[in-house]
Amino acid sequence: MTTLYALIWRAHEPDETFRQAEFEARIPRLMEWLRSLKAGGHLVSCGGGGFEHHAGGLTVIRAESVEQAMALSAGTPMNEIGLTEVFVWDVYYSDLVERENEPKLAPSPATR
Repeated sequence: MTTLYALIWRAHEPDETFRQAEFEARIPRLMEWLRSLKAGGHLVSCGGGGFEHHAGGLTVIRAESVEQAMALSAGTPMNEIGLTEVFVWDVYYSDLVERENEPKLAPSPATR
């Protein structure tokens, strides 16, 4: 069975006081973090969304251990305005192929 790690991010602030501009200001660094995960062979999937009253996101990664997963999760700039928890995910079924936004994870001109 494949073991992956779900990095579940949740904003500190509830929707009522969440500062969208602070979130958006971190997007370029978030994309660089995701690109580095992809380049290192760690990124499985990623996306944004929300909890009932908080912004949130999910990044699924491959890692050698929970310790490595925790170290990788520490790199997201979203931890400055929220918290990322690491969830060990023993995959017994998965059938998701979504690549529409994959070009956004191509190496940026600065890192080529």
